[in-house]
Amino acid sequence: MNKTVSSKILMPLLMASLLWGCKRDLETTWDAEYATPVAHAEMDLGDLIGDSLLVKKGDNSLDLVYDYQLAVDSIDRYLAVPDTLQSKSVTLAKIVLDNRTLSDTITLGEIYPLSKLLDGQTQTLPAFDQDGSYNKQEIDVTKQFFKQAKFKEGFIDMTLSNDLPVEAEKIVFQLLNKLDNAVIVYDSFLNVLPNTSVKTTKSLAGKKIDGVLIGVVKRIKTKASDNPVVIDSKKGIRLDLAIRDLEIEYATAIFPAQNLVEENQEVQYSLGGAQITYMELNSGYVVMEVFSNVQEEIILDYKIPNSMKNFDKSDYVRQTVKVPPAPKGSYSKVIKKFPLDGYQVFYRGKNPDLPPFKYNTVYSEFTARIEYSGIERTLSLSDSVYVRFGLTDIKPKLAIGDFGIHYFNFDEKQPVKFFENVKGNISLEDVKMALVFKNTFGIQADINVDNITGVNTRTNTSVKLISSSLPGTFLVDRAKNNPFIPFVYPILFDKSNSNLKQFLENLPDRIDSKFGMEVRKRGSQDYTDFVFDTSKLTVNLQLQMPVQFGSDGLELSQLQAFNFMGFKNADRIKSGVLKLDISNGYPFEATCDIEFLDERGLVLTTLYEAGKTQTVLPGNIDGNGIVTSPTPSQLFVEIPAPKMQIIKNAKKIRIKTKFETPGGNRYKIYSNYKFGVKLKGNFVYEQGF
Repeated sequence: MNKTVSSKILMPLLMASLLWGCKRDLETTWDAEYATPVAHAEMDLGDLIGDSLLVKKGDNSLDLVYDYQLAVDSIDRYLAVPDTLQSKSVTLAKIVLDNRTLSDTITLGEIYPLSKLLDGQTQTLPAFDQDGSYNKQEIDVTKQFFKQAKFKEGFIDMTLSNDLPVEAEKIVFQLLNKLDNAVIVYDSFLNVLPNTSVKTTKSLAGKKIDGVLIGVVKRIKTKASDNPVVIDSKKGIRLDLAIRDLEIEYATAIFPAQNLVEENQEVQYSLGGAQITYMELNSGYVVMEVFSNVQEEIILDYKIPNSMKNFDKSDYVRQTVKVPPAPKGSYSKVIKKFPLDGYQVFYRGKNPDLPPFKYNTVYSEFTARIEYSGIERTLSLSDSVYVRFGLTDIKPKLAIGDFGIHYFNFDEKQPVKFFENVKGNISLEDVKMALVFKNTFGIQADINVDNITGVNTRTNTSVKLISSSLPGTFLVDRAKNNPFIPFVYPILFDKSNSNLKQFLENLPDRIDSKFGMEVRKRGSQDYTDFVFDTSKLTVNLQLQMPVQFGSDGLELSQLQAFNFMGFKNADRIKSGVLKLDISNGYPFEATCDIEFLDERGLVLTTLYEAGKTQTVLPGNIDGNGIVTSPTPSQLFVEIPAPKMQIIKNAKKIRIKTKFETPGGNRYKIYSNYKFGVKLKGNFVYEQGF
């Protein structure tokens, strides 16, 4: 390896060589000087280990601080909330009709036609006993009641009022369906005094009633008047009908607003062994799928009363879905999905504050109802509504409960950035390292560290971390909440209690680690363990040391894009000389080389031929071993035409610097230390035409 050649000696030699080259080739011309910048770089220790790992202290010296995550345990290991959808095919529990009334009169003229001739006269009214079967009164209830109905429950109240001026000794009344003459009501009334009423109630259970009825006074027997009376043929026996408390099996009618289905239930979720009492939701959905053959608009209400949004108890989970009337002989279909973002849900059943306490149990209320539409519909208890509803895609922000006992093993082989760019050997002083376990779960865990090994894959060497500070099994306690405080358990290593120096001087670019963990070995605390979506149990390897080392082949490198053909008249460049202007601000001797690469990163050629690199001197060092100023150097490399053609094809360059410590001395590294490289060219051009 050649030592630095003084520019004062080298420059005349180069100029002579260039002049000779001009005479030899009259079709080429030279640039006047090394003015064309080709590339430049300024490298420091950040190119070796990453700026984020370097901490500048008050005296501008550097500490190397490294934090590498070896293992992570997250919420998904403890709690997976499966979709839980319930399917129900329910017939209408009941269909009700409003209580309704009707008034009609069977007149004296209809019962006793001769009275029409005496209408308005005052005279004695004789007794009569008349069979009225032939005299039928049509009573149309289609508007007031229904067109047709069959009753499951219900009553008809009949009030018979005697508006005759004489006592009705006996009245036999019958109410029939007009279409099939089926008897709805048959009853007798005795000794009804003038201007008085009597009442009877009959059950309608099991009866089918048409909208057009026939009222028949089967027999009416009256007493004679004691004195002359005013004859009014328009008055007679007045009938008031009232139907009430009606539940139907089917009906064609205009229906009132009513609940058709009411389902209040507790559903227990399967949460993989976890017993959850409360969740705050990041996301999720209420899903409702409805199929209905009911010929009326169905309004579905779904509620989770024991829930709230943004901790407002008046704003709980509730969703309403409207299902259009089903076409006759077909069905209506509605599918809805409602987000649950920001809701809090109690999983302790209907009465969360009362024993026996429950878990994983959501209390919900489901109602199917109809509103008054004013439109005549046909409904039947055989009509059905198929509903599939429940909670899906639940992602909790916070879950509280008992998450059960879990066993985990971590066997990781992870590449690390620590010294990944280091080639050669270094010796490290005053190094410290910590293995830090940080628990942001509200759950205890017992940890066992089986192995931590640093692997240098470039040299295929491994060093296992050995320390008296590594316990067998230890407790990582749970985090606290309100206010939130994570639990941190550090294990400290240095040269006195471990083989840490050897571990790091192996320059590991991969850490192999094995951990065992038993979660909740001692049980939960009254279902108050908690897990956030951000909860983690992390194992971090934290390294801190002054950057002070000796070097044998320590290398910095920097990769850059390169486009030689972007220079003016680059296509005419035939050969030339490349000059390296170097500023070495490190307390080490160094060599510098450049690799020219294609677009795939493959090396096409290097600036120097093998073994021909030149050494640049270290920075100027004071008595305390601190660089007071960088040392400049200039290196020249002649590039013949074949090699120049290769350089023209390069798309990237890698500028590499390798340090060596004279005498094996160790130096502290400061933040202002830099290694600068500028590449310039003096080119031979083919003469243009």
